[in-house]
Amino acid sequence: MKLVGMICVALGLAYCAYLAMLYIGQDRMVFPRRPVTAERVAEIHKYYKELESFDVKTADGVTLRGYFLPRVQGGRPAPAVLYFAGNAEEQSGFFLWSPSELPTYSLVGVDYRGYGASEGEPSETALKADALAVYDALAAKIGPDARIAVMGRSLGTALAAHVAAHRNVAGVILVTPYDSLAAVGQDSHPLVPVRLLMKHPFDVAPDAARVTAPTLMLVAGADQLVPPRHAARLAAVWPGPKDVQTVVGASHGSISDSPMYWTLIRDFLNARFAAGGPR
Repeated sequence: MKLVGMICVALGLAYCAYLAMLYIGQDRMVFPRRPVTAERVAEIHKYYKELESFDVKTADGVTLRGYFLPRVQGGRPAPAVLYFAGNAEEQSGFFLWSPSELPTYSLVGVDYRGYGASEGEPSETALKADALAVYDALAAKIGPDARIAVMGRSLGTALAAHVAAHRNVAGVILVTPYDSLAAVGQDSHPLVPVRLLMKHPFDVAPDAARVTAPTLMLVAGADQLVPPRHAARLAAVWPGPKDVQTVVGASHGSISDSPMYWTLIRDFLNARFAAGGPR
């Protein structure tokens, strides 16, 4: 019996150590950060001569750095797509491919705190406030008739939803969305009280309930990182008009390689901004 007790104590200590490791290491798991190289920045500027730096100063004095590729339609600024990246991305990757795939739209992306060349430390609270600040800076830059769609991928879907819940966006594009990051984490660690440990749960449902803008959800059918059921749960509480498209066979990382990916995004944006509207 004494041996059994010792084993139980050892297992309990090991379990507590595992929980402590997860709690301490969660910031790096949620926000692994990605630097940007001078070579990558030079590359995207080489391909797109009109590409501008787009920096935003936050209310707490942090400078966020990103990119703005302006386009013109009918003599006025083209509708803009504001991109919120996944947690393993920095924004220069988006600008390697999207300008050629979305040739008639202005494109904007600003790196999260601690990503790319942006200053600061990332957190859910900070990133949500920053997302609104970036949207407001973009709207001020484009002018009073700003027409902006927000697009998020993976982690960035929560930020796109947050902006859409608090600003008058023209459309929403969510790539590999989820209902709650805590729920995704719970699936990955079924024996851990994830919801109690998570500092950045990214619960999308409260924002989803406020979104009325038309929305495109792109789900990776073979996604093992964010299983499709999480997108289904989000869609179930999303009150506005929505089009949920599953890319069969695509994984979390490979969905953008599908021929359907940019076609669905272009079709959605073209429908939203046909004949110069909406505003």
